[in-house]
Amino acid sequence: METLTIVLQEAPYLEGNKAWHALRLAGASLADGLTVRLFLLEKGVEVARRGRVPPEGIANLEDLLNELIECGLEVEGCGMCLKNCCLPEESLIPGVHRGSMRSLANWIKTSGNVLTF
Repeated sequence: METLTIVLQEAPYLEGNKAWHALRLAGASLADGLTVRLFLLEKGVEVARRGRVPPEGIANLEDLLNELIECGLEVEGCGMCLKNCCLPEESLIPGVHRGSMRSLANWIKTSGNVLTF
């Protein structure tokens, strides 16, 4: 089975909606039968924060991420970035795991495609 790794570096709910588009692509790729892995880097780890209230009229990324995890999305957040954003593991959406550059390097090595947002 082909594997896609998506690296998300931008915080959620910013103008340009990179986090939203990354999650939409992950969902479409899962629906097409790909194995999809999402690595959260820099402010992208904020996507994994449990209980974040989205701006008025904007899709709830926590709900979407939960749905994608249930559909098989693997999610890791860079451990140093989680620390820098004051995100202890108990504040993460269930199914999001602490990762490292080593785990990202392995994902890249074993992926057919790697995209960054």
